[in-house]
Amino acid sequence: MSTHTHIAPALAEGISDRAFRLYCYLVLESDGGWVTVQDAADACNLTNHQAREPLSELRKEGMAESRRVYEMGSHGRKTWHTYFRLSQETVSGAAA
Repeated sequence: MSTHTHIAPALAEGISDRAFRLYCYLVLESDGGWVTVQDAADACNLTNHQAREPLSELRKEGMAESRRVYEMGSHGRKTWHTYFRLSQETVSGAAA
């Protein structure tokens, strides 16, 4: 799926540099699948907290979508995890 998605839409938006870096990661590496905030942050050399606001910025611009899942955490307790992926409109629009 990433071969049909382009970064040009992100260049036209007024998004932050960190949001652009994370968008490029989603385009180039995620293959349209869901990724954790931590995976995206690690790939862009950011901390988890540094990645959250730019990912939310992408969601607000309609370039990405998110979902929260209540699942087992690394410490053996259930916790909320947030996942992001390219919005289907972004992928569909770039393929057209």
